Amino acid sequence: MSVLTIRAYKRYATRLPVKLRREGRKTASGLLIELSQQGARLSNLSRGKYEVGDKIVIVAPTELEIEGTIRWAHDGLAGIRLERSLHLPEMRDLLELNRREQSGVDWRYGT
Repeated sequence: MSVLTIRAYKRYATRLPVKLRREGRKTASGLLIELSQQGARLSNLSRGKYEVGDKIVIVAPTELEIEGTIRWAHDGLAGIRLERSLHLPEMRDLLELNRREQSGVDWRYGT
């Protein structure tokens, strides 16, 4: 039997390498695998233990810094609730960057 889950915001699948900063700890690396206007899911988290309630900053490849709080974490995965909703242009920029990264084409040079 399938279960229908209704979500407030549409989620987008991504594969963007990001940095994760936490106060008093070294910067960690991870992979942004899901993004919505109010949340994110990270995988491949390195460096240490992640606790529910930890305040973090996700640093995207565009140098955009996204503040959030860890809602759940286990086995190198974490769910993040964003401190502020992403504006649609910010979402669009991240999703377009993800598409460029995955296609292997550098659109700046038209190749």
